[in-house]
Amino acid sequence: MMKSTIRSFGIGLFLAGSIMTIQTHFFEENTQNSIKASKGSVVIKKEELDTLKEEAADAKEQLAKIQTDYQTLKKENTSTSKEKKKVTTYKLVIKKGMGTTEVTKALKDGGIIKDDGELERYIINKNKAKDIQIGDYQLSSDMSNKDIVKIITSAK
Repeated sequence: MMKSTIRSFGIGLFLAGSIMTIQTHFFEENTQNSIKASKGSVVIKKEELDTLKEEAADAKEQLAKIQTDYQTLKKENTSTSKEKKKVTTYKLVIKKGMGTTEVTKALKDGGIIKDDGELERYIINKNKAKDIQIGDYQLSSDMSNKDIVKIITSAK
């Protein structure tokens, strides 16, 4: 009886070891994948990793190219907008009896200034309304209010 019990116990251990070996040999990858996945990491094949790295490198190259193109277009747009800004010249004729309102309205109509009220307020605030001189003045749209007032208040 002792002999058959020990033999049965040995056969049981042998079968258990064989089953564990087979399970480890054939199902080891699935076990490792499930352990890694349970820790929050992602398991991918090396080929997929290489493909993703290549795609990331391509995306970085495209981003660099797009940024370079953007900077180039931005510079071109800035230079184009400077070129588009035309300078308008206008011959202003100030006659006897014209006030600041008529002068600033004539400048606005001539395309020299955009806001006649702003120039009129500037003239009044600087107490230059009485200093406006009669005469013909060549003015351009790139002049500031200060430059315009300096020209029309200076004696020829």
